[in-house]
Order: sequence, then C-alpha cells, then structure tokens
Amino acid sequence: MSDSDSDDTDRYHPQLIQGLRRLQGLYPTRQVLSTALGLIMEAHEMAVVESDEDEDQDDEEEGEDEVRSDEELEDAAAEDEGIDDNSGEEAAEAVEEAAAEDDEEANAQEAPEPVNSTAGTAESVNPTEPATEPENDGPTTSHRAQQLQQQQQGEDNVINLDSPSPPKKRKRLSEIAGKVTGTPVARESMIDDDEDNGMTCPICLESWEMSGEHRLVSLKCGHLFGESCIRRWLIESQRQSAVKVCPQCKTKASGRDIRCLYAKRLRAIDRTEEHDMRRELDAERRRCQSLTTELATVKMAHSLTNSKLKSLQLDYERLRQVVRAGGSGRGCFDEDGELKRVINPLTLASHRLYMEKNFEITREPGCRVLLYSAAHSTLIASQKSAQNLFPGFGVRFIDPLSFKPLHFMHTSAQMVRDMAFSESQHLLTLASRDVRLKTFDIRSRLCAAAFSANDKQVWACGFDRNEREHFLYAGDLRGGVCVFDVRFPETILSEFQADDNFSPVINIAAVPAGKVFPNGGFLVCQLSVVKFYEYINETAVATRLNVDGPFLSMQYDPVQETVLFSVRSNAQYPKSRFILGQLDKIDSTPVLQVKATIFGSPATPVMTRATQLGMGENTLVVGYLQDNKQLMMYDVRREERVQTMPVNEIVYDICPVTTSTGTYLAGLTDNKCRIYKINSSTKN
Repeated sequence: MSDSDSDDTDRYHPQLIQGLRRLQGLYPTRQVLSTALGLIMEAHEMAVVESDEDEDQDDEEEGEDEVRSDEELEDAAAEDEGIDDNSGEEAAEAVEEAAAEDDEEANAQEAPEPVNSTAGTAESVNPTEPATEPENDGPTTSHRAQQLQQQQQGEDNVINLDSPSPPKKRKRLSEIAGKVTGTPVARESMIDDDEDNGMTCPICLESWEMSGEHRLVSLKCGHLFGESCIRRWLIESQRQSAVKVCPQCKTKASGRDIRCLYAKRLRAIDRTEEHDMRRELDAERRRCQSLTTELATVKMAHSLTNSKLKSLQLDYERLRQVVRAGGSGRGCFDEDGELKRVINPLTLASHRLYMEKNFEITREPGCRVLLYSAAHSTLIASQKSAQNLFPGFGVRFIDPLSFKPLHFMHTSAQMVRDMAFSESQHLLTLASRDVRLKTFDIRSRLCAAAFSANDKQVWACGFDRNEREHFLYAGDLRGGVCVFDVRFPETILSEFQADDNFSPVINIAAVPAGKVFPNGGFLVCQLSVVKFYEYINETAVATRLNVDGPFLSMQYDPVQETVLFSVRSNAQYPKSRFILGQLDKIDSTPVLQVKATIFGSPATPVMTRATQLGMGENTLVVGYLQDNKQLMMYDVRREERVQTMPVNEIVYDICPVTTSTGTYLAGLTDNKCRIYKINSSTKN
C-alpha cells in the first residue's frame, strides 16, 4: 500500500466509523448497524487490497514493453465498478433496514423522542434526491480515483446530524431547451416590465382605471395617480403636516387641482437629448445672429468713420484754399463757381421754450401718459379717477386750442401704462398692466373691443399703419408680443415669445414700408433690449439692435424716420443717455445708425419719457433731468444743449402738439399739465 492510499484510508475510515457509531447510539437495533458496519469495513479492505495488487502489477508491467489493449482496460474497469457498486448497495440496504425498524419502534411508543424525530427529518431529505453515479473517465481512470469515489458515496449514504441539510439544486435550462419549450428569457421579462411602467398608480401600485373611483387623474404639477388614492393622500397629508402636497414632487395641491384624464394607455418617450440639441441649436442661432448684428454694427461704424474722415479732408482743403486766397473768400468757391457748403452756426435757426400755461388735470396724483392726435385735434392725458363710484383710472380729453380739460372717460382698474391712436379707424387703445387690452371709439367714447394676451399683463400697445392698419400689437410682462386684428378680437394672429430676455415690453412702434424695409415692421422696446421685427413674406423676423439698455422709453417719428431712446444710467455709463438714431440695413441685417448721443443726469430713479420734434431739417430732443429737476432741449444740428428750464415737479411724459397757432410741448406731471411754446429765430 502506498503512502497516498494510507493517507486516504486514515482520512475516510474514521469518518465512516464515527458516523455509524452515532447511528448505533441513536437507534436501539444495534445488531443490524453492527452488521452494516462490518460489511462496509470488509468492502473497504477488499478495495484497498485490490488497489495494492493492481499497483504492484502495474509496477511489474512497467519494466516490460507489453501494453494492454483498450478492450482489456474497459473490462477491468467494469469489473471494478461492479464490485464497488455491490458493496455500496449492501451497505445502503443495511442502513435502510435499520432505519425502518427504528421508525416502527418509534411509532409504537406514546411519547416519541425529539432526537428520533429530528433524525427522521434529516433522514427523509436524502432518499428523495437521486443518487449521482460517478462518471467514467475512460480507460485512463485509475483504481485510486475509483476508490475515492466509493468513499465519497459511502459518506453520502451516512447521515451526519452535525452538518446542515444540503440545499436543493435548481435545474438549469439551456438556451436551446428554452427555445424549444417556449420558456421566456430575461429580455422578454424586461420588456414586459417596461410596458408596465406608466400604467400603475405610484401610491397603491395598482393599475388605474378609465372610470370609477380609481380612474386616471393628474395634479397641476403633472403627476398621475388614481383618484381615490390621491384624495386619501391629500387628506392624510393635511392631517399630518397641515399642508396638502403632491406625493412625488411635494408641490402644494388641493382637491380643485385634480383633473381627470382620458387615455387608454400612457407611455412617455424620452426625448431629452433631442430637446437639448434643439436648445443648443437655438443658442447657436442666437449667437450667430448676435455676431451678425455686431458685424453689421462694426461695418456701420466703419462707414461713418470714413464719411467723417472724408468730410474733414474736404473741410481741410477748403480752409487751405481760403488761406491761400488771402482770406478773401475766393477759396470758398469750387471749380464750377458754386459756393461750397460751409455750415455757419450763426446762420442756423435757434429755438427757445417759453412757458405758456400750467393747469391742473385732477387733484388725485396718478398721471403718467400723454398722447396727441392731429387728425382728431385732441390731447389725451391718463389720470386717476376722482369719482368714488368709479374707482380706478381713465383718460382726460384736453382741447389743444385753449388747453382746457374736457370730459373724463373711465378705462380700467389699474394705472394706464401706454396708449396708442389709430386715426384711420378712430380707435384709442390703452394698456394698463391688466390681462386685457381695451380699445375705445373716440367719437362715442365707448369700449369697442377687449383683447386677451394669454392671461398675461399687458404693458405696451401700438397700432400699425397703411396696409396693416387693422393690426394691433400688445407687449406683455414676459417680453412677448401678440398681434391682433381689431376686426376679430377673439383671435391672436401671431405670437412672438422672448428667447433669452424676459424683461417687460415698455413701448411698441410700427415702422412703415420704405426703401430700406420694403414690407415694414415694428420696433419692440423692452427694459433691457430692443428688437426690430421685419416683415419678410408676411412673416416677422426678429433682430436685436445694436443698442444696450436699461431703457426708460422709446419714441418713433414716422415723418423723419428716426427713433429716440431714453436710457437709464448704469455701471458702464454713469449718466443717462438720449440716443437718436435711424434704422438701416447692412448685409441684409437691420442695424441702428446712431446720429446723436446726449448725456443727461446720473440719477434716474423714475421712468420718464423724452420726445423728439422735427423742425425742418433739424431735430430737437427734449427730456427731463431728474437730478437737476430741469427740462432740457438739445439741438441735433448744432450738436449742443441749447436750453434748460427748471421744473419743480417730475415730468413723466412730454408730447409735441402742433396746431394752427404754433408748435407746443406738453409736459405731464403727477396731476398737472405744463404747456410750452416753441419760438424759432434766425440770425442773418
């Protein structure tokens, strides 16, 4: 016997004996167990002897060159397996007979021992499992390996009470068997789970219904539940925390927020990447448009600089000719004998303001907006209602010839923010920070129609001209613009929402068609930006102009085609500015060509409006300086401030009034109207 075999015998032999001795101590029939123990020992000794003989025979045959054939090896292996199987079967039968006798004796007793019941339970586990036969590795399998397999089978047949019962083995089906028998694979179950998503109530995890108590409903936040579940949840939430909230996002909710939905099946498609790409595309488009506008602005500045340079060169050449001519003025004529154009400030007309009248409109403060209509020969000022029966705000009609206040018309409950005239249609529209925009007939002083801008507060309004005279523009609190047709007040023709800047719209002005813009458009002034919407093929295309805010007001003059901006002081510009410019187009991009920039006061706490007045080829800009409390007039052609007048009260709005008796300026304070007359004189 080799050392390895002796080690195996020492290792397995005591275990077999120890197991059988435990059984012998547990069961009263020890003779049967002793017999079984003897049979197992004899089988074990026979196997050891045969293995020793086979090893000695193998050692003798190694010295010889003869080799056994494959058939002889198979016959020998079969004989060995038969011997081992017979010995194992005899031992197993002996153990089973002993266990059966013990069970009969245990059943006959009145009080069975707990140890026997436990042994019976443990014993009943292994016989149900099929005995696994050792695999035949072929003719190269040695007797030593067979011996080890026999010993392991002997241990399996012995019940060890100390070790836990073996776990049950699960049978695995191959992919081919699954396909044949139709067993579902994991991927199909995942698809089924995905199909169930969005079909169950997140509170009770039960499928919602299309009717009944557990019908499909949603809250104002958009989450879906069963009606009975969400109502119970809201009641319990109020009882515990005194606040009704959504169980998913914790947004405040109530029973009135429950909305019934009618859908047989819901499945949300994840398009997050698509929306992100769209946002990035819009951002790139805005960036491209901004760069295009900046490029057009730089080109505009470059062209202006070139024109100024050429003008200075011409002036320089003229002065050189005058000096060479000895100052006789002969250098002021060109080669054709025509007098060269030389601007002399002394020959320009000078304009002065004179106080004409100051009258009270109402005792209640609240006047903000002035508007004049030459076609109807009327001046309108917004004011607070002085009648207790009709609280709110309205407009006061003023006679422009005598400047006397006339009748009052109640318009809204909020303060009037903007007004606009449609002289061809005899309509007056008012924006008063309300969700509705109202139009009134000037002749009857009755409300003609009301327009709703998607329940948003309207801050600005304006009428279009010429072929689009029926168009009414409304600017809301979030920077959007709605276009209405006064003939169909219930319908919004088009709506333009703000993309990047959501500041309120403070002024809207229509730009008629001309050489630069064949189809016209409209200007939209927000608190931070100014946009020009140009009509191209009946579609308004927005372009941000090259002027920065924050803005106080905007006024457009259709006769001179100029626009005036009042800009509040900021960190970049410590003083307020009055910017006068003209719309132009460079490389198909609308830009603002700045003609004059006038600096005002450093402090601008109140929103006031400036105005421009055309005097022939010249333009006068009149504005209010808030820090000095002065009324300022600037001459664009002279490029200087020509007059300032002290005013004790804040002038909120200034409006030019042209009558048969002359040209006036009307300034509106908190409850009064100041009338200034403009006198022009020329020095020869």
